[in-house]
Amino acid sequence: MIAESRRKVTRVSKESLYPARRRAEMLDFLRDRGQASIHELATEFGVSEDTVRRDVETLASQGSVERTHGGVTISPDDRFTEIVPFVKRIDAQAAAKDEIAKVAASLIDEGQSLIIYGGTTTLALAKYLAAKRGLTVVTNNLALPQELYSRGVREIYVLGGSFRQRSQVTIGPVALSDGAGKPRSIHTHWAIIGVGGVSDEGTVWTSSLPEAGMMREMMDCAAHTLLLADSTKFGRREFAEVADLSANTTLITDKRPGPVLLEVAADAGARVIVTSEYDQAAPEA
Repeated sequence: MIAESRRKVTRVSKESLYPARRRAEMLDFLRDRGQASIHELATEFGVSEDTVRRDVETLASQGSVERTHGGVTISPDDRFTEIVPFVKRIDAQAAAKDEIAKVAASLIDEGQSLIIYGGTTTLALAKYLAAKRGLTVVTNNLALPQELYSRGVREIYVLGGSFRQRSQVTIGPVALSDGAGKPRSIHTHWAIIGVGGVSDEGTVWTSSLPEAGMMREMMDCAAHTLLLADSTKFGRREFAEVADLSANTTLITDKRPGPVLLEVAADAGARVIVTSEYDQAAPEA
């Protein structure tokens, strides 16, 4: 009873003293997660569900979130303009990203060519790719060349375009020019893409329409695509659709997806690799 009373006192103080700060933190939480139930938010912030509902109504009136049945989701407009900062995302699900990157690198042979989209999961690849010799790498990830540079990499090309400070990428056409300045088509063995969401229908999503277009262009340039997504991305729809799972894609994740997504992937011919179940010494099926 005493412990319960203390929890009630703490809850009342949080509800009454810090509404603006709590709403800001709640919005950051939703930007990271994409969506949450009222109960999850109440548990996360140590307040009543009625308080969460009032906070959600305030955020909804500002256009930052949208109410759903029993929960709340970040609004498309907010997700389009307020991408979670790159430095913050580096630490999110770091262990899972590292295992995903390690498995992805194990599929790549020396001397192959890669086109890599920006993001923290693909950045985690650098230390595992550094030992591979003769790689040709094309990327819009401005943090990757310095991390990847080693005597083993044959060439690194950085795609041009507008600069996105929050995500440390360039956004523009997937095109390179030769020494005379003439655009040349490129083809790579692998496209490596970290995504914001994978819906149960097998559709890959991201938070920005220009980024979605660039990701799709990269996939079209490659013989096969490695989609890197930790398990928090399952069941999420972001602002912009990238592509559907297909026979030319492999989804690498840290936990087994739900049965619906697994069935959709199997029907599409896509491969799903769960890091905890993957034997890197075994030959690819």
